Amino acid sequence: MERTQNGGNRILIILLILIISMSLSACTVGNDSENHSSASGITDMHSESDPADTRTVADLTVEDVPTLVPDVLKLREKKYEDIPFLETQDQLSEYALWNLLCGRTEFECRLSWDLSYDVSSVALVRACEEAMSYYLFSSYKDWDMYTEDDGNPDSVYGKVKLVYDAPEFDLEARLGAFRYVMENPPPEGGFSDYDEEREYAQKIHDYVACKVTYDPVGYEPNIPVSETRYDVLQEAYNVLGENQNTAICAGYARAFALICQYAGINCAWVWGNETEESSHAWNVIYPCDGSEPVLVDVTWDDGLSFDTVGQTDVDYSYFYIPLSSDYEHEADENMASFIQYINEAARG
Repeated sequence: MERTQNGGNRILIILLILIISMSLSACTVGNDSENHSSASGITDMHSESDPADTRTVADLTVEDVPTLVPDVLKLREKKYEDIPFLETQDQLSEYALWNLLCGRTEFECRLSWDLSYDVSSVALVRACEEAMSYYLFSSYKDWDMYTEDDGNPDSVYGKVKLVYDAPEFDLEARLGAFRYVMENPPPEGGFSDYDEEREYAQKIHDYVACKVTYDPVGYEPNIPVSETRYDVLQEAYNVLGENQNTAICAGYARAFALICQYAGINCAWVWGNETEESSHAWNVIYPCDGSEPVLVDVTWDDGLSFDTVGQTDVDYSYFYIPLSSDYEHEADENMASFIQYINEAARG
């Protein structure tokens, strides 16, 4: 009887040891899971990073910037044939924008005879200009756009090749915009409330206006051959690049639109008010609730305030003005038509 009791005690002790061991293992697994889920947002965005990565947003480099630029209209979802046939200018401009958003600066197409303008490159040049409404980098040092009658009775062959002047500057501008959005996260899942989106856009407006001052060089459409658009302060880099603190209207508008697009705001770059001496650039936003497009002119708002680097005073006379009530901005007819077309197409 005593031997039986001792045996029962040993069995109980063994069971207790097994239970304790299993409990410790469960605690270890739980802690590992908790540690993994507490990784920083940067680690979540870059799955190849070490889960123990403790970098801050300030530590981001150009290598952290997404490979492709923002695509707020979701144009990259479109499908085209290798060399599509395009009948209208809007179709051609959309195709040019689609290629640029996909990271291609060289592409081919076939144009209707009406669109070829007697086998000239006019339509191709215009397509690339209109594509800059959403693809915000325009400083290419070399370009080759031509059409060719290759004997096809129904269409003309067309080709575009762009070589950018300083792509590293554009990447630095993208880093500046990306970093801003990482430091000021938009709502998860994107904007759905008009006022919330407007408030976020206002912060971008203030950031750009306070970061740079307007340079009196002015906006000159006909740039001398020896100067790049960076030299005359027309690019997003001139606002968002490191140690950059002066820009003109095109730089202001491109920088504002770039940050907006990284935040998921449907913002386009627009130019117009053209005279023999000058022209102007600003932005148009299509609000998330589908309401009327609004105008934002950071340049003029900056000029109406105490314009110094690091200022805190910003004017709002030209912020979120409904297009129907604006009378001081006259957009280029082709640009305005394309922006309207591309947004109507995106909304189905």
